[in-house]
Amino acid sequence: MGGFFMSVVELNRLVDTGSMPVVIDVRKRAAFEADTAMLPTARWRDHAEVDRWMAELDPAEPAVLYCVHGHEVSQGAAADLRRHGYDARVLSGGIEAWREAGVPLVTRPAPAAGHAE
Repeated sequence: MGGFFMSVVELNRLVDTGSMPVVIDVRKRAAFEADTAMLPTARWRDHAEVDRWMAELDPAEPAVLYCVHGHEVSQGAAADLRRHGYDARVLSGGIEAWREAGVPLVTRPAPAAGHAE
């Protein structure tokens, strides 16, 4: 398992490579829904329900989690995953650091009708 944090530069170097980790957006639902952007390849998961969705991940495959600023929300979710043996890291500075670096974001997909992820 690598270090607990990954920088924007480190993660951006891996975009569109075979080494891209699983990227998980764990912003609180209100913050996620208020923003139309997310990191490339990211999928949103509720940070408070790690025990429910962790089985979707391969424990051997690296995962990078981010929230708005890379503090309590993503650090707590990554720590939970690491306690269960997953190779999970936190994006330093969260999505705001990604934005400030001028790295491209993608438009998040609209939720399917009647589907709350």
